[in-house]
Amino acid sequence: MKPVRFIVAAIVAASGVAIAQESAGTLQEIVVTSRKVEEKLQDIPLSVAAFGAAELEERGMDDLFKVSTSTPGFSFEKLNRFGVQGGGSRPVIRGQSNILGEANASIFIDGLLYSDSVLSLPFDIIERVEVIKGPQAALFGRATFAGAINLITKKGTNDFENTVSAKLAEYGDYEVNALSRGPLVDDKVFYMVHARYYEFGGMYKNSLDGQSVGSEQSVNLNASLEFRPSDEWMIRLNAGFGTDDDGAAAVALQDRTYNNCYLNVARQYYCGEVVTLESTEQNLDLFGDRIGLEKDAIRLSAQVEYDGGPWSLAWNTGYFNADSTYGYDVDVTSNSTALGGTFNRIAVSDRTEISSELIFRTDETQRIRGLGGVYMYQSRRDFREDRLNGSTVNEGEQRIDNIAVFGALEADLSDRLTGRVELRYAEDKIGNNNPAARPTALTLIENTFTSTSPRVSLDYKLTDDNLVYIAAAKGNKPGYINSNPLLDPSLLFADEESAWNYEIGTKNTFRDGRTILNAAVYYIDWTNQQLTTGATLSTGAPVTVVVNIGETEVTGFEFELSNQFTDSFTGGFGFSYNDAEITSAYDAEQCQFNTPASEGRAVGCTTAPPTNLTFLNRGSLAGKQTPNSPKNQITAFGRYDFNVSDAVDGYFRVDYAYASKKFSQVFNLAHSGEQQLVNMKLGFDTANWKFSVFVDNLFDNRTPSTVIRFVDFKNPLPTTTVVPTTPADTQSTRTSSSVRGFQYPLADKRQVGMTVAYKF
Repeated sequence: MKPVRFIVAAIVAASGVAIAQESAGTLQEIVVTSRKVEEKLQDIPLSVAAFGAAELEERGMDDLFKVSTSTPGFSFEKLNRFGVQGGGSRPVIRGQSNILGEANASIFIDGLLYSDSVLSLPFDIIERVEVIKGPQAALFGRATFAGAINLITKKGTNDFENTVSAKLAEYGDYEVNALSRGPLVDDKVFYMVHARYYEFGGMYKNSLDGQSVGSEQSVNLNASLEFRPSDEWMIRLNAGFGTDDDGAAAVALQDRTYNNCYLNVARQYYCGEVVTLESTEQNLDLFGDRIGLEKDAIRLSAQVEYDGGPWSLAWNTGYFNADSTYGYDVDVTSNSTALGGTFNRIAVSDRTEISSELIFRTDETQRIRGLGGVYMYQSRRDFREDRLNGSTVNEGEQRIDNIAVFGALEADLSDRLTGRVELRYAEDKIGNNNPAARPTALTLIENTFTSTSPRVSLDYKLTDDNLVYIAAAKGNKPGYINSNPLLDPSLLFADEESAWNYEIGTKNTFRDGRTILNAAVYYIDWTNQQLTTGATLSTGAPVTVVVNIGETEVTGFEFELSNQFTDSFTGGFGFSYNDAEITSAYDAEQCQFNTPASEGRAVGCTTAPPTNLTFLNRGSLAGKQTPNSPKNQITAFGRYDFNVSDAVDGYFRVDYAYASKKFSQVFNLAHSGEQQLVNMKLGFDTANWKFSVFVDNLFDNRTPSTVIRFVDFKNPLPTTTVVPTTPADTQSTRTSSSVRGFQYPLADKRQVGMTVAYKF
């Protein structure tokens, strides 16, 4: 037990988010492609958290949510807005969050944009994960103004590798992976094939019928084929197929009976940490076999590279399609039966993406070097909701067409000083085509946005192992369409938003590679921020839309330390602080919260900023934190290696992750509470076998990954009126019988399991 106590005592001494463990007691620096070329992580003026395949496997990081818990400054929702795999992924980097609309940071697979959910992507095929922080629009393109997450898949090599692995854990959690890769012709032709079956029974029950919720099932097939006909040419073809069959989402609604503040405003509110619920309440029987997710996804890509010596060309192109139906109980209560299926819906989606990029590079060994490229991206998504009451809301075809030119120029200004300039010009056309819901003349609505995204950096090497850098970069996020055909035309578009990121950082390697320390401080000036607000359809029904709320500033700090204490013990510590504060914005609901009770709701609280300075100030969001983003994150780990016999090596590790509360909305009232996760793992390795036992979430922390401001349709309240204090003040204090509730995904419980792998 002494090694265990030593690990726990020393766990606050270091962090390994940027370093992979090559073998027992050693650290290996990762080579990344965050600037479109292969570079050592410690040599680039960027803040990047990178994890290699061995690190991902050992830490049990089998999806991006688990990667986020070990990456300060990066947050990710375990489930989307309505539940399991029902929508797109929503990463948050450096406090730059949103609730609806496109994500503020984008996910790429092998450098190609991947807009759909990646939570069922098998991480057994992932060679490396790079979380690139700060605006990356200059090189990665649209919707990366907060950062980018690049997943690099495994390729064939000259060495044969055949691995069969399995996972068995509580709650019916089973997974089997089989991967084979190697040469078909030595040095010329390589292959990789992979197959996976995954099943999860769910951790929670539905209180109405006792059925399990949160179940998941996936089947995946992946392959790549690589040709190297000469030293100059490389051609690689990649393919992936996945099918998901998930049950009802493990989401719950904290109903209006818990509301404890602003009980006399239009819809009431809840202040503080949401309660811990042990079950969900959904009308599953109404759906039959249409509850949950059924999804088929296809991913195809090709890379062609030519190295002509003093210059090189690289072409990367891909196709992605996801066809899904998602049945879900919108209100998460038994009220749906009484309303005849109004809140029981089937979301039908068909998304297709095509992207292509051509890059020209000069010789990277020259004092002055650069790259230039052209880029094309196209997205089409048909979306509708079929309701079990017989009605349908067709949101038509969402269209995105993006073209861009970009380049970078880098020069060694001295033996130790390097300067770099990057620039991208892009045109982004977004539209919605909905002939089923609009008159012929208005079938297609669209808008075009143009942007110029620069990045400038200087880095200075104090020694070969110590780097300091300064950088300034502008990120741009395209505009957004609120496509519901029943909306007022004035709410159709939200304008594009942008942010300038100013950063100073340092990267340091000490003690012959046994200690690595990285740190960065930054300031982000964020304008025209897109966030959600309430609106009304032409039918009178309430709806949430995306609008531009104003301006936000982020002041942040990141620190990472990895240390090899002895040949047997390594440890790490990481910390991020992101003070993402809204500096200028108005919201009518905030105005209600700050209006004296004697004035009721008050006509001055309008959806648009009022001319009356009193109500403008009352509705100000200045000083509020951005929602759905923790202010502080901490990670720590300790690993102790030991020898069992000449043929068996063992290790024991502890991982700790902390995230401060996430607010559900800009009002900073309801929040998730603090998340603290402790994982433990004991593993044994031989030349061919790997075996481990693990405990995830040792202390059974139930903090949800997100909290959503919602409505309790089951428990309406009558509206109330007040005696008017002025002739104009005749509105009700509470003007809606549909009172606020708060929805959130039920967090993963403590789980015990084992893994085994055989390599031959």
